[in-house]
Amino acid sequence: MLDTYKNGQPVAYNIMINAINNDKLSHAYLFNTNDNDDAIDIIFSFVKEIICNYRDLNERENIIKRIDDGNYLDVKVIEPDGIWIKKEQMLELQNEFSKKSIEGKKKIYIIKSAEKMNVQTANSLLKFLEEPIDDIIAILVTNNINLILPTIISRCQVIKLNKKNFFDSTIENFSSLLKRFQIFLSLEEKEKFINDVVNFINYLEKNGIDLLIYTRNMWHNNFKNRESNILAIEVMIYFYYDVLKLKMNDDVNFFKDRIDDVKDVSDTNSLEILLKKIEYLDDAEYNLKRNLNINLLIDKLILDMCGDEL
Repeated sequence: MLDTYKNGQPVAYNIMINAINNDKLSHAYLFNTNDNDDAIDIIFSFVKEIICNYRDLNERENIIKRIDDGNYLDVKVIEPDGIWIKKEQMLELQNEFSKKSIEGKKKIYIIKSAEKMNVQTANSLLKFLEEPIDDIIAILVTNNINLILPTIISRCQVIKLNKKNFFDSTIENFSSLLKRFQIFLSLEEKEKFINDVVNFINYLEKNGIDLLIYTRNMWHNNFKNRESNILAIEVMIYFYYDVLKLKMNDDVNFFKDRIDDVKDVSDTNSLEILLKKIEYLDDAEYNLKRNLNINLLIDKLILDMCGDEL
């Protein structure tokens, strides 16, 4: 099930499979689908792995079929009723899930288009998340995480999916990123932008927290507005995505022409540390989009990427 997406979604895959294998499932997940057409299939593969864990083959096949048919009582899907997800739907869910599991150890509810919760519904869900019940797992699905209440996001494990078939070559993909941000650069300017990001990464990896002294020269002088900061963080995410792929003996996509840089970072980071760094970068991108202070966010990112927790 999940193994189907191991190569295409290495970060998300490792977060999900490690949580299952190590029995460290969160009580709530928020999937940022990122326009990926396979998002629902990926999420239901995750659900099936959770429910079928430790089951024998015959049981697994039966459970998977029933989940696909919508007949497995411990998995419930909530979708917008009209324009909004209504408070009554959430109250009905809470009442139903307050009862003991009928089928097995875990009960899972999936909220599609979670950004379509109105204030009352979101607050009702928030109360449910603030007082989690053992063996009940919430899965929120959205294609616009910026419309989700920050208080809800803070109580979820956020999993960002990669866009399907996004990667071709460094300049081509960078050009597509620029179109999204409505930034227009010449080829030389594009190459400089990528060089500036990679130089920042290389210094960070080799010198750690000492980079704080040179942040102005190596970051702020190169990325001077919020849009270019967000774009630079996205390029960093793609770089570490390639590092992760190399670590997993898969093909590098975005930075094929920077394979030596990718290899250097791969050699000096464990799989767990790479996953953590990508999480920090995702957080930084999200906070930049929320108009928080750029200088403080970049300083925090450096501290996180070099912190003791790694």
